[in-house]
Formats: sequence, structure tokens, C-alpha cells
Amino acid sequence: MERNGSIEEVFKGYPKEIILKDGTGVTLRPLKAGDEMALFEMFERFSGDELWFLNHDVTDPVLIDDWVKDLDQNRVLSIVAELTGRIIANAALMIKNYGAKSHIGKIRISVDPGFRDKRLGTWMLLDLVNLAMAIGLKILVMRLVQERDRSIIDGARKLDFVEEAVLNNYVLARDGRPFNLVIMIKRLPHK
Repeated sequence: MERNGSIEEVFKGYPKEIILKDGTGVTLRPLKAGDEMALFEMFERFSGDELWFLNHDVTDPVLIDDWVKDLDQNRVLSIVAELTGRIIANAALMIKNYGAKSHIGKIRISVDPGFRDKRLGTWMLLDLVNLAMAIGLKILVMRLVQERDRSIIDGARKLDFVEEAVLNNYVLARDGRPFNLVIMIKRLPHK
């Protein structure tokens, strides 16, 4: 699929300031080299149970270092929320440049536990939707754990994401308890 605009054009509106529900001003900007330690420190504030449900072991500084240094903006558009030099959230839009799924973007958002329920995740999700539309994607996909991510699922619904499927007992907690995985999609308007 041919992409609309260059990466520089897509990120031209950054950095940008947003105001959280509690009045805190936060800066959204693209993830960049030099963010490794701040990103690692954000994930250190997550509980062990939260970390378990992420796709990678983000407690490994080498993994974070490689993640940031090897960031390929033709495959992943990643933004962070920054407050007084600290990263307090990360959002990623994963894309393919070839094949039957090149019109689809996958979304992942991680918010520092101290900044949840302040609509930061919603701001970041809105930004990823706008980035996806700017590059011409047609569908966005989020995979969420039904029992754990209820507030995220509710927030995504408000942005016109719909539950496409529920995979019952699909993921396991560290203690072996099964959880349902919800696949939510949003179809984007296109020209």
C-alpha cells in the first residue's frame, strides 16, 4: 500500500501540548534516541502483573535500548508523553509496508500508573488515529485483556472502536488463570 506523506510531514505537528483531566500540562512528541532511560524508568513503575501482559520484557534495559535505537518509522510510529523530563506514556502504531495487511495498523499504549484515569491514554489514542489517517491506513486494531483493560475498552468504544472478536480464555496470568482477549477495530474514513 502506498503511504500518504513522509514521516516528517506526519510528525510536523509535534511536539504538542495537551492538558489532562486534572489540569496537568503534558508534551506529546515522537520517541527519539536518548529516550531509552526515561522509557525504562516509566516501565519500572508498572506492577509485575501489568508487565506480564505486555508483549516484551520491558524490564530488560538492553531490550529498551535496542527498541529505541532500532526504531524504524516505516514500521512503527511511536509517540511519548513527557512531563518535566519524565516519560509518562508511550503509544505505538505498528504498520506493514507490503502485503494484504498493509492497510491495517496495530495500536499499543502504555501509561504510567500514576497518570491513569486522567485521559492521557485517550489523548494518545486520538493522536494515533490521526497519524493512521495521515498515512492512509483503513483499519486500526487493538488487542486488550477483557477483565483487566475494562476502562481502556470503554474509552476505545467512545472513539468508535468496536469489539470484533473475543477469544475466550486466550491469555494466561502469571498464576495460570485464563483471561479473554478482546480484539477491537476501528474502520477509518478514506478518500
